[in-house]
Amino acid sequence: MTPASPKPNKTKDPNPGIPIYGCEHIQRLLTKSQDVTTNTIQHYKMLLRVIFDNTPIIPQTSKSADRRPVTSLIPNYLCLQCPTTTTAKDRLKHGKLKAHMFYVDSRSGGLFCQMCDDFVWDPTLEELRLRKIGTGSFSSRKRKRDEPFTDPAKDDTAYMSINTTAAPCRATGLRGIFNMGSTCFMSVILQSFVHNPLLRNFYLRDGHQVGQCTQDNCLSCGMDELFQAFYSEETTASYVASKMLSDSWLCQQAAFSELAGYDEHDAHEYFQFLAEELHRTNRQERHTSPTGANASHASHLTSNCDCIVHQTFYGKFQSTLTCQNCGVVTTSVEPFLDLSLAIDSIAKRQGNNGGESSHEWSQPLTLQRCLDVEYMQPERCEYSCRSCDSPQEARKQLSIKNLPNVLCIQFKWFKFDDHKVTMASESHVLGAEAFLLFYIIRSLA
Repeated sequence: MTPASPKPNKTKDPNPGIPIYGCEHIQRLLTKSQDVTTNTIQHYKMLLRVIFDNTPIIPQTSKSADRRPVTSLIPNYLCLQCPTTTTAKDRLKHGKLKAHMFYVDSRSGGLFCQMCDDFVWDPTLEELRLRKIGTGSFSSRKRKRDEPFTDPAKDDTAYMSINTTAAPCRATGLRGIFNMGSTCFMSVILQSFVHNPLLRNFYLRDGHQVGQCTQDNCLSCGMDELFQAFYSEETTASYVASKMLSDSWLCQQAAFSELAGYDEHDAHEYFQFLAEELHRTNRQERHTSPTGANASHASHLTSNCDCIVHQTFYGKFQSTLTCQNCGVVTTSVEPFLDLSLAIDSIAKRQGNNGGESSHEWSQPLTLQRCLDVEYMQPERCEYSCRSCDSPQEARKQLSIKNLPNVLCIQFKWFKFDDHKVTMASESHVLGAEAFLLFYIIRSLA
């Protein structure tokens, strides 16, 4: 009787809309050969056991240049391709020396790609990590009733009610913003900013030095005042954001000059305006900026900016062009502040290109379907191929390379289209319900 051959490790096919691999670099590693795939997965399991089963001192300890053990209070990185544990500072040096690109965070078990310079979400490895955290093993079995994840006392409602107290309103920032006349567009953006934990922590720890700021009509100073009022005062009375309104009017940005006045404005436009201003006043890089009307906008798109706005709201697009003649692939990366989804045009593109049945398209349009249509369906376009040295047809694939900490999505529900004009007779206008209602209310006033 011959022993059974070991069962090979396989990457699990994800659900539709979910990438098979975390990034192109981990894909190359896991598809190199069956032995490499098996060894990588087994090594990842071993690292997860080290992180979650042993004392935290082990994964938090690395070796210095003179081979002495050094225990760090911040996360270390365990190499996925060798038994080395490095600090964040020495990770790049180890990668260049050994040509190793993948590391595991010593606290969370998350996978870090050196080439992407970011944590990546790989379905196969992530499932192993979640199983280890949830059940303590890599088995897919469900936990038994007598295997609670946590101490039962911590989940007991009576225990929680006895040992907790209600937080004061100054700790939650629950306050309204007074409407100063058609300023709802500003209030909704300020409320979303003031309850954003990243912005809140930045301003409450004096991320913007108000006492040292020399800028006139500084909106970042206004935001600092707003955060102090929401999180320092024991009151629920509505806040009057007069400084934010006046500074918005007096801002020198020509692109947003139409925001001045008491007219109604678009909240999304004010969000872009405020993000631009906060970036301009808080960016850490002090390089020479372009002059003219586009100076601020140009600095806003700096991909290596480390200001609080970029840390919070900015992600990265990746555009991949494949020449249909020679097969050369051109990749470009650019930052984005928000995603714009045109609901009407996406619905039309779904019906034309999706190939699904009419019953499927009769279902409500979801955010997942909108994102799939916008960023997972390739397009054909014309471009000048450097390899062919002539205009060629190309296949363009747009994808999101890096998601921001806070993803902002703008839904375009309608648009003005002068291509289709419908003639309305005078009798039709006079008989319209809205027209009659206006004069009825006016006569009753």
